[in-house]
Amino acid sequence: MTETMYAKEPADFLTDGREISLVEMGGEDINVSCSQGKINLWFGRQVSETLIHQVIFGISNVDPSVSHELEVICNFDTISAYESAGYTLISYSKTKGGYRTAFKLSFSKKFALDHFVKSIMDQLKEKGVKFTLHWDGSPGMIIHVYNELKKLDEIKIKRIEYKAAGDTEDK
Repeated sequence: MTETMYAKEPADFLTDGREISLVEMGGEDINVSCSQGKINLWFGRQVSETLIHQVIFGISNVDPSVSHELEVICNFDTISAYESAGYTLISYSKTKGGYRTAFKLSFSKKFALDHFVKSIMDQLKEKGVKFTLHWDGSPGMIIHVYNELKKLDEIKIKRIEYKAAGDTEDK
């Protein structure tokens, strides 16, 4: 069981002794939800490229081992273009309309992150963009991401979930 707290800006959540299981932060056109194992991001159509860049690179500064897997259907020549942009090809197979490819984007590759930000901007022309990042984030790392992103004026705490006292993973 977890305890959820909705707050405008809790001053003491970092020092009150409870173990954090999730921190959700953002603004009108952005949402960042950090938990152990994943970071969920949503960007609305009105978000600026600058803010997307600051969030993506901010997460990378905290933990360059963060990664994102994406699937793309493209022609064969485009596969090498993605690899040149810093993406790692995981798999590909011939499908209707080209090749179904799976790539891994490592947040340690800054030039790949630049390409990723531009691809998010392209997707935002049609609709909001939602995706998941994978990491080994501990409660301490969740706090580090919060500390990095709270520097941005557009980012405010939306929700915090704490592990309830006595919770164990073996239930």
